[in-house]
Amino acid sequence: MWTNRKNFQPSSRGDISAALKNRKSLSIVAPQSPRPPEMLAGISVIAGAGQLTSSDLALHELLISKAYQTDRCMSSSSYSIPLAECLRFLWSDAREADVTASLRRMEQVRLSFDGEEGRTFRDVQMLTSWTAEKGARIDIGYQFPNPIRWLMRTMPSYSYIELAAIGQGSMRSKYSAMLYKRLAHEVSRRKWQAGSDNSFTLEYAPAELAELVGFAAPGNSFFSKLQERVISKFAQDFVGVRKFDLAVTYDGLPSPARGQGKVTSRIQLHITVRPDSHHIVHADDRTLKAKGMRIGRPDIAKYRLNSVFWLQVAKQFRSLSLTHESAYWAWSVALDEALEEVPVTAGYEERRYRGRRLIETIDANGVEAAAWQFFAEEAEVGIDLCQPTRVMAKLSEADRNRLKRMSERKRKRKSKVGASEKTVAGAPVVVPSINRPLAPTFETCTHVDIEIDPAASTGDLDEFIHDPISKMTWNGTRKFRLRAYFRVPGTMVRQHFAFTISPADEDELLSVLRKLDSWLIGTPVYRLESEGVSP
Repeated sequence: MWTNRKNFQPSSRGDISAALKNRKSLSIVAPQSPRPPEMLAGISVIAGAGQLTSSDLALHELLISKAYQTDRCMSSSSYSIPLAECLRFLWSDAREADVTASLRRMEQVRLSFDGEEGRTFRDVQMLTSWTAEKGARIDIGYQFPNPIRWLMRTMPSYSYIELAAIGQGSMRSKYSAMLYKRLAHEVSRRKWQAGSDNSFTLEYAPAELAELVGFAAPGNSFFSKLQERVISKFAQDFVGVRKFDLAVTYDGLPSPARGQGKVTSRIQLHITVRPDSHHIVHADDRTLKAKGMRIGRPDIAKYRLNSVFWLQVAKQFRSLSLTHESAYWAWSVALDEALEEVPVTAGYEERRYRGRRLIETIDANGVEAAAWQFFAEEAEVGIDLCQPTRVMAKLSEADRNRLKRMSERKRKRKSKVGASEKTVAGAPVVVPSINRPLAPTFETCTHVDIEIDPAASTGDLDEFIHDPISKMTWNGTRKFRLRAYFRVPGTMVRQHFAFTISPADEDELLSVLRKLDSWLIGTPVYRLESEGVSP
């Protein structure tokens, strides 16, 4: 979707029409530099917008993203994306019919706008699409009309927008999605800086906020409906956004003052910018590993971090003066402080990513996101736990507790295996038949088999399956084979990659496989095969 970011004028074309009119640049990006004045003047949606849902907007984000990913100059006449990728992006129970219906609704949208060299375009279809099947693979093909491709090609500067924030059903309200795009544009103009408060406030009259997100409600009940249908959804819908935090006040108060003639005149949106995700901070640990240097230490799966993460921390948060080693040490102490609930400094109670709140963040977003926010907070608010003397005073204790966690995990797993062989609640013991051996486990298997989604393309197989596994550094000594079975793209032929792996324990193996989770079908299967069997 597109809009002239200079013009946010009231519209009489209905709630979604106004919302689309107020959307900035393209769905996945927000312009950072002024555009030529002749571009994007007077955009309006003249048909079809009223039927769109928040999921339609999310899918449109994905299609735009895929197009720019492969063709930044927008020179191709058409693009394609695996249906399976669309389904993974939307929600857990999404089906092909949902994607098809969403595309049909998009095809009903018609735009009018002024373009280059004084040309005016009218009744431009936003998108056309189709499906293409070959064997078991289904692709979604789509095209943008030439006038729209011309507009897309003229937008020279973009900023990252979190597709996951509005995909996967996490942002259910279309009004939240509209606001997200506006805020993401504002955030793109304010780069996160260590030592700054990195916050700003946008203020709107209720009617202005409604116009911004495309909400329309009848007369006397306007504010109550705005609060109920729009603003009350923000807290839950913005929980998954990592690039910034959002808080709302009403005339400076946490909730609106109503009754006895009191009305809300201004609504404040308080935004706190967060640092870029560690995923876009380039770092390479191969040189250190080639020298025999070990970065970080193993832990149970829930708290395990990739070794390159510590290089990314040292590179991004230079104000903390950390090396990759001292970054790992500081995190070890912070994690131990949270798990043991024994404060190391006063910041334990005061800061957002310490103690119980840190564990809650790990549970909600994963250990990498939580650790990244911990270091960001230290860089932003001021060094507290990362002070070398505090870290070194607690490091030995933190490491002992780490080893204890790992040994307890192994004992629990062994006790479960032992318990399965005993009588339960007085039931008779079942002695395995000599002809029916027990199924192999992680400890006894020679091979582990996984199944890859048939929708994976050749590029997907290389980039997301083969390369990550082949480059993995394992922490154990026992070697066995991991086989990743896949269907050769465009055929019914079944083949597999074979890797020699040596995970320290089952947690380490499952932790690696979880990173491939969006491409896996079913669960790993342990197998016991004789020597000489082809891997």
